[in-house]
Amino acid sequence: MRYLLGLGNYAMGDDSVGLRLVEHIAEKGLEDGFEAIEVGNNGMLVLTYFREDTDLLLVVDAVCYGGAPGEFTVFTPDDVDTQKVTAGISTHEGDILKLIELAKQIDQHIPPIKILAIQPASMDVDQGLSPELEMRFEEYVQAALREIREHQ
Repeated sequence: MRYLLGLGNYAMGDDSVGLRLVEHIAEKGLEDGFEAIEVGNNGMLVLTYFREDTDLLLVVDAVCYGGAPGEFTVFTPDDVDTQKVTAGISTHEGDILKLIELAKQIDQHIPPIKILAIQPASMDVDQGLSPELEMRFEEYVQAALREIREHQ
């Protein structure tokens, strides 16, 4: 099974882009051969999809990676090292790379993972998506659908 996982927080502006994307795909009935799931900021929930029968996890999240606001990129965890400073693992930890390390430590199966990272413009409280992300939202939807449908 393939899963599209939206991470983020609705109350934090562009940090909600992953959640809004998954919600949009589910509302429009675009799930075809995959399941779209809102993970929110409960990163530990991601580990429940680290199963033998998982063919692909596509994670969509706002990621500060140095791009221009609204730009996006797709990568695998093997392509990068985390730069996020955290206080260890918590149930609200949103760093997928740290979750993969945890899975390795407990000898859990790690399925193929791709991350669709969207550079936020603003993560201000209760602002909704910034104009930069709102303008490109359909582009993110199409990119996510392409990535999850093209996986063999």
